[in-house]
Amino acid sequence: MQKEEEKAGKPLVFISGDCGDLGTPNIELKNFPDGEKYVRLPILSQCEGREVTLVHRCYPEQDKSIIQLLLMIAALKSSKAKKIIAVVPYLPYARQDKIWKEGETKSSETICSLIKGAGCDLLVTFDCHFIKREGTVHYGGLAIENLTMKDALLGHYLKNMPQALVAAPDKGANYMVVMHGGQSMKKVRGEYSEGSTAVRPVESLEMEFDVGGKDVILIDDMIAGGGTMIRAIKECRKKGAKSVVCCATHGLLLGSALADMLGAGASEVAVSDTILTSISKVPIKAALGKFL
Repeated sequence: MQKEEEKAGKPLVFISGDCGDLGTPNIELKNFPDGEKYVRLPILSQCEGREVTLVHRCYPEQDKSIIQLLLMIAALKSSKAKKIIAVVPYLPYARQDKIWKEGETKSSETICSLIKGAGCDLLVTFDCHFIKREGTVHYGGLAIENLTMKDALLGHYLKNMPQALVAAPDKGANYMVVMHGGQSMKKVRGEYSEGSTAVRPVESLEMEFDVGGKDVILIDDMIAGGGTMIRAIKECRKKGAKSVVCCATHGLLLGSALADMLGAGASEVAVSDTILTSISKVPIKAALGKFL
């Protein structure tokens, strides 16, 4: 009887196939012939009355992966699990948290509402773009625990360059540098560019602090096309920085972003493995210890 009670109280962890670096995958993901998604959680019958954690990456192929996430959460909900925790290292659509032009939508709220509606009690993610601080918040009706990789990322460089100046390329990432005595640049984006891709280029970037003769560590929550980081690197070099390195929690690294940052004057670029890339040098697994 005691062993049965202990088993009932022990949390279950489901690991998606793209999270093999975080645990042993135990979810079946397939496609139907028409391309629709098939999900199966083989030990679903063991979930009733228990806390359950689902670990699933939603990038790349974010639209497909979000559908898989919703289906898996719904399956867990149907099992009468006591609490459903979804660990999604990088949350797609998080950047669409403002309405700039009439007719747009806050996709970030919509995604969170869908995750909540499927049955999720807590979403765990890293350096979520619309939260801009670590801790627990409610957004789109969903409870979100926003973990941060800022200390681990900065530590990757500070161990070898302890006197480096820490800086964020815009005010939105200020929370990532403030505890290290860092500074933030001021960024202004322009209007959407022409064409079928929705892009708002960086119109201006101002730096009101001195980097002359200093090693500089630039940190942000994500690097997508690299436009912001490239402008920041060039500004640091222009103002006399001795060296510039870059880091971010999420490395989307679209197109030639990595090559362009190195070409602009960065001596190294490092990201965490919320998204698996060739420069994912800072692991997230330790930060997820209590969930795994």
